[in-house]
Formats: sequence, C-alpha cells, structure tokens
Amino acid sequence: MDEDKKNISESGEEKSGVSRRGFLKGVAASAVGAAAIGIGGMGFLGGCSSGSSATSGSKVVASGDAKYEIINTDLLIIGAGFGALSAAFQAVDKGLQIAIVDKGPFRHGGGAGFNWDVISTWETQLGKESRLKNIVNQKIYYNATTTDPYNTANSDMAVTLLNRGECFPDRNSDGSIHWYINYPMVKGVEGSFPRNYHDALLKSPNVTVYDRTMITDILINDGQCVGAMGIYLPTGDFRVYRAPATILSTGGSCWFYGWNTVQANSINSTDNTGDVDMAAFRHGLGIGDSEYASYDFATTYPTGLGFGWSTMLNPDANEYFTICDKDGNRLVTKENGIDLQRITYDRVYFNQEVAKLLLAGKATADGGILVDVNGVKLRPPIKRNIPVFERFGVDVTKEKIPAREEMYEHGGTPVIDEKMMAEVKGLFCVRGAGVFGAGGGSCVSVNNRMGSYAARCAIEYIENMDKISKIDFTPAETEYARIHEIRTRNVNGGLRPHVVRHKIQQACGTCMGIIRQKDKLEAAAKELARIRQEDMPKMIVSNQSKTYNTEWKEAIENYNLLDLAELAVQATLMREESRGTYLRPDFPQKDDANWKCMLVGRLKDGKIFFEKKAMPEVTQW
Repeated sequence: MDEDKKNISESGEEKSGVSRRGFLKGVAASAVGAAAIGIGGMGFLGGCSSGSSATSGSKVVASGDAKYEIINTDLLIIGAGFGALSAAFQAVDKGLQIAIVDKGPFRHGGGAGFNWDVISTWETQLGKESRLKNIVNQKIYYNATTTDPYNTANSDMAVTLLNRGECFPDRNSDGSIHWYINYPMVKGVEGSFPRNYHDALLKSPNVTVYDRTMITDILINDGQCVGAMGIYLPTGDFRVYRAPATILSTGGSCWFYGWNTVQANSINSTDNTGDVDMAAFRHGLGIGDSEYASYDFATTYPTGLGFGWSTMLNPDANEYFTICDKDGNRLVTKENGIDLQRITYDRVYFNQEVAKLLLAGKATADGGILVDVNGVKLRPPIKRNIPVFERFGVDVTKEKIPAREEMYEHGGTPVIDEKMMAEVKGLFCVRGAGVFGAGGGSCVSVNNRMGSYAARCAIEYIENMDKISKIDFTPAETEYARIHEIRTRNVNGGLRPHVVRHKIQQACGTCMGIIRQKDKLEAAAKELARIRQEDMPKMIVSNQSKTYNTEWKEAIENYNLLDLAELAVQATLMREESRGTYLRPDFPQKDDANWKCMLVGRLKDGKIFFEKKAMPEVTQW
C-alpha cells in the first residue's frame, strides 16, 4: 500500500506519481470504512456512503483566492437521468465507487427522476421481422447491444419491462399488455415509474449522489480528463471531482429555443443548458449534431401557463389526427399528400411534411396549428391535463387549441469514437455526436442502451489506462476565478441574467423550429453576435451572495446557452439541405452528395469553425 501514498501541497498539486490504484487514494478519499475493491486486478478506493449530498471526508484546498473541495471516486457520472442510471448500474456490477452529480434536487434527475414514462418504456425491436433503421452508426449500436442487459432482441418485451421493476403497465381486457405505441421499430407501454429504478440504485453502498451541484468545467491534464468541477448550489462552495473516467449524461439542451412570456418553448428540463458540452467546446473539443433537434406540437395554452407535459395536449406523430390547420380542417390527411402509415413512425418525414403544409399557407397567424380533440380517445397522460384547461375556462371538447412546436431534444454534444469517448481521453458521452451517424439527431429513445455501453467502455478504459504522473489543479483555480468574476461583476447599465437569456431565446425562436428560413437564420446569427459583444459583458447579478444564488447560476448557464445557440444557427446555415427533423425552404431536399456528413464545430481564437466528418452509410438491415 505504501507505493500508493501521496501528499498534496496547498495548491493542490500531487507530489508523487499516481498509479491507477493510487489515483483514488490519499487526499480527499472520502473513506467511510470502505475497502479496496478489485477491478481487473487493480484496487480502487472510494467509500462514500450512499444517497446523500454530504461531502464527509473531503479535503478543502486553498490556493490564492481559490478555495475548493476535492472529492475522489472511481467513476464520475454527470447527470442523473436514464442514461446516467444505466451507466451507474453497469459500474455497480463491477464494484466501482460511483459519484453521480446532478443539478436537480432530491437525488433524482432528468426524465427518470420526474417519472417521464414515455422514454423508459419505448423499446427498440430487433427481431427478424423488424430491424432498427434510425440508428445508422451501426458499429456503435452493435457494440452497445450485443452484450447489453437492455438488449431486447429475440425476447419478450413485456417480460423485459416487468423484470426491470419499473412498470405497472396498462393492460387490455384479456390481461395482455396494451401497447399504446406499436410501430415496426418500437413499442411503448404506459404505466412506468422510473424513479423506482433510482431508488434501487441508491441502495448500493458504492453510490453517492451529489445533487444540487452544477458542473461548470471539466478537469483536463495533458489531453486527459481526470474529473470535473463546479458549484454546490446551496452554499456556493466550489468542488473538484477527481476520477479516472467521467461519463457525461446531462440530456438534451433545448433552453435556448423560443420564449412565450414565462419560459422557453421546450418541455426539456430548465437545468439542461449544455454546461459540460460547452465546457468541452471551450477546451477545443469538436461538437457535432448541433443543428439537429426533435419536436412535438406541444406549446402550452393559454400562453404563460408553464412548459411541458403537465399543461398540454401534445399532438405529435402519435396523435396526428388531432392536428388542424388555421381554418380548423384536419391537416395530416391523405388528401394533403401524407403517407399516414409512414408518418406514425418516421419523425423526419412527419416534421418535414407538416412544415411544408404550414409554409403553403396552412399555418395559424403565429405560425402554428390548431388542436382538435373532440371525439378523440386520449391517452391517459394527455387526458389528465384537461382539468388544467378547464380552470382557465377552456373546454377542449368544443374549442380548438392553438399550439406551436416545442423542442424536446437537442444535439450539440462532443464528437465520440466507437468507444463513446470524446476527443480527450477519459471523457465518455452517452449522447455523443455520432450515435446516429449520417442521419444526425439525438438519442433520447436509446439513452438506457447507450448509457450502459458508455459505462462498459469507461470501465475498460480504467482497467487499461496509463499511469498518471501528477494532477495539476491550476485549471480549477482558473475556473474558480471565471465564475466568481461573473458573480461579483459591477458595470454601469448592467443587464440581469434573465433579460440576457430572453434575448437569446427570442433570437433562436424565430428560426430554430421545424421551418428554418435563411433570412431569419442570418438575422439570428447577427443578433447572437451582438449579444456576445454587447450584452454578455454587462450581465450582472443583483445579489452577490454565494448561497443559493439563482441569478449567479443563470448567468453562468447563459454563456453555455449562447455558445450552443451560435453553434446551432451557424451549422444550420452551413448545411445547405434539409436533413433530420427540420426543413430549409431554400434547400428543401436532402443532398447526400455534399452533406452526408457530420458538421463538427470547433472554437479557435474566439470564432467557430466547422469541418465535415464522414459518417457511416445508412443501411436498411
């Protein structure tokens, strides 16, 4: 054990070499009676108790103006949704000590923490009669499924769901499972409670959840990610998490899109603001798929109620028959040239065909649709929202409800290789750019599977990683200075963070929906550049306290949202075709000859540059 001992200076610098086992021992080991656990013959020591946000046993380091805690773990997982959970279960099975860091409260995060059952119960069919066609980077997908416990190939899906313990499924009168979605590629069942999955994970003594913690940067030494850092929001304390491998699983970042008096036009979590993705971008890593997004026609009504599934009727491809044009006539019909069989499972086709009809004069005055549910049998989660409308004097059985598209998933993530690793060693991304190959897009419906695979790749990396000679904490001190400058900034004519955020959202709301027009994209790009040059330096917080300072949090997030917004708008302008779930009217066709590629954005000398990256062919298995 002596060879693994090390000391730490006041600046946080390691004084001796660190072996794979020694990486996690010594300073800030947070040991609470834990023993070394073998992984591939090498021991790792963590030992945090499960299920709390406490930092018992951590080391506080002071250097100059910076003061921060150092917390060690075998595997760091950023995010606490479906992808993060499946990654954590893989790591627990291998005996690793795991730290899960999430911005949300109550130890539960993302769609899983809020029991968003639609995602947990969509299962991809891989049997002989139906082959997966959406995920075209087949090598990644094959690796993710061949030994994956979430693989349902050639198995009874109902048994798979029930064995997970997540679901109390809706049944038919004969007792069989009622599939409310029954497509060639996927099936869906209602009645899932994915927070049960959270609770099961947190029973493990190897798991500690650090909730209410915002990661603001990753810790990189000599081209290797050795952890991450950020703020514990209740106190404003700065924390550094050290780990041989880090898995990024923070969900789709849609909060830059649109504004309807109280919020963005998104059902995605307000906390998903691309923090770690854009930290990687600022470190020079390539960011791909930033032009792609997924949408539902689910904008809330009356305007200003709030976002999401709690106050909407959600007409999408599953309820296409409720969508009406400005005159109240059914929009998605055979008479309007729509293939009704294809539209239910092909979201690219659905969005682009609806966009064409809206452009042809079928849109409402605000560019949206009307929703008519009169006489329609609504699914339970949608039906439960009707009383909300009734409270505002709206009878949805008689009135047609106006709606606009909401962005529920967005790309713009680090480019990954076949092992889910980004362009810096040790950083793995569940939603990494490239999972969907040349088709583009994000992986909301396969987060379980890709999270599990990312964890297996991370474990393999840990077992074979090179010796680390030392840990340089200078980046932590730099990041500490950056975020506290934002908190203490004092300028004349300052702008509050919410004002700046609204400007970003309003700019993108004009052009980043399912219809993306060149003149509006160019105007948005110009406005975003102005915001960066004029507004961001004047952004101030009204109270400089560190304790649960929500304006400070929002101000830090705004830098990430602006980066992501500029990437998305500029990538859309550069890609002169219509691909994925949006339509460019000036380039309405897909152009495989020139654009069957990923656009990788990089930051160089303060400017964004794009390069084309060849992606796998689309193959119909």
